[in-house]
Amino acid sequence: VQSALQALYPPFEATAPTVLGQVFRLLETSYQGDGLCCLFQFLIPAKRLFEHVRQAACAPYFNCIFLHEGWPLCLHEKVVVHLAPLNPLLLRPGDFYLQAEPCEEHSARITVKHLSHDLRTVEETPIPEAAYALLFTNEWLEEINGDRARAPLHTCLVATENGIAPLPWSKIAT
Repeated sequence: VQSALQALYPPFEATAPTVLGQVFRLLETSYQGDGLCCLFQFLIPAKRLFEHVRQAACAPYFNCIFLHEGWPLCLHEKVVVHLAPLNPLLLRPGDFYLQAEPCEEHSARITVKHLSHDLRTVEETPIPEAAYALLFTNEWLEEINGDRARAPLHTCLVATENGIAPLPWSKIAT
């Protein structure tokens, strides 16, 4: 598990406390402590998904050096794509976060999570595979906002060892 996460969230010495904390929370809440079940039903499919997403996001920048080696999943110690749900009380109008979650048997997807129109529940929007190449761009968020009849999303919640922090999407997107 650690080696898979290490490859996905570099520099792992900076992201490990956050990522491992999310895995342990997920393990307890969704898999009743069954590590093998979590590994095979979610973490391995999530690893394949993340490799695909990273490849799609980085393809336009072939032969470029990235400021953050873990982009787009993390920006140094800031985890951008979460492995477990965040506390919904942390969401404000305009905030959202990205979360990998299991779907179907032995597969994973990324969803956008944000407050509902009535500000009482968290809405989830699965990201179609066809959108992965654009996922970490300003155009992607503009498209998401174009489908919304309410206040636009603009701030992505990222996780660090010290907690959750809002980060303007423009600081993450290419």
